Amino acid sequence: MTREITSLKKIPAHSDKVWSISTHPRLPLLASVSTDKTCKIFSLDSYARLAELDDTHKRSIRSVAWKPTGNLPSLACGSFDSTISVWGKEEEDEFVEDEWSLLAVIEGHENEVKGVAWSKDGYFMASCSRDKSIWVWEADDENEEFECVSVLQEHSQDVKHVVWHPFENMLASSSYDDTIKLWKEEDDDDWACVATLKGHEGTVWCSDFEKVEMRTRLVSGSDDCTVKVWKCVDDHEHDWILESTLPQQHTRPVYSVSWSGLSGRIASIGSDGKLVVYEEGPQSDGDDDHKSKWQVVAIQELSHGVYEANCVQWATVGGKEVLITGGDDGFVNVWSIN
Repeated sequence: MTREITSLKKIPAHSDKVWSISTHPRLPLLASVSTDKTCKIFSLDSYARLAELDDTHKRSIRSVAWKPTGNLPSLACGSFDSTISVWGKEEEDEFVEDEWSLLAVIEGHENEVKGVAWSKDGYFMASCSRDKSIWVWEADDENEEFECVSVLQEHSQDVKHVVWHPFENMLASSSYDDTIKLWKEEDDDDWACVATLKGHEGTVWCSDFEKVEMRTRLVSGSDDCTVKVWKCVDDHEHDWILESTLPQQHTRPVYSVSWSGLSGRIASIGSDGKLVVYEEGPQSDGDDDHKSKWQVVAIQELSHGVYEANCVQWATVGGKEVLITGGDDGFVNVWSIN
């Protein structure tokens, strides 16, 4: 290991478990959601709390995602009450609490919503649920009207997580059925499963795409305590391979992974509270073209004390790359990699 993880800030964000965090792609804004049924918005410049969005969901909020487009910031929250709320800011000036409005409450899922995610162009939103389905929604410019354009039901169990490709309208879903499925829009505007990735020996809790245009790779974390990297070797045929199983450090399920668009590093976090950072090494002569070699470059034990950690995301603060984590202790922690 060559790098050290240093604590920059511990934010006492919620009164109960922090399930999900999301950083805005353009603005210094951080959102977190919790079992306490609230979504909170913080400044990434000062770490001050800017807003508390509450009184909407009846049960835990499990997932949050900023919309990547639009003149004014907006976000979606997925809840165990089976609904999705969409919130937006009404004015362009200072980010103050009374300027955030509830724009829509979306219904459709039969059970708990586990994940929400926006496509790169902000045109689609995907949601996934314990009802084994993924819904693809088409959003209007004001985020007030959402039309379901497809219901995807090929998973045989609870769908835990959804994530969009950073450069195209391709969706990855992770499930209790131990698989990851890749989905794309077909010519007739319907959506189809184009690949199923099998290799984990337990629930797949999470996945994230590499932020590189010249190739398509995906990292996943699982109940089997492993982190795996998958690669698409034929874009036309949607042929995927398991490229690498990263050096195992976790002793309990891996709940969240994040692939940095800046450094290319991968971070993982999970039930053991351990935050792990991986770096890809150069290939040697004679190496298999389809294999990658990764090494562990930093570990933070007990990132949330004795509590489980649920989410991790790379972000940029003050021009420097940081990691942000959320845990069962209700804290959102910010870390630097030295």
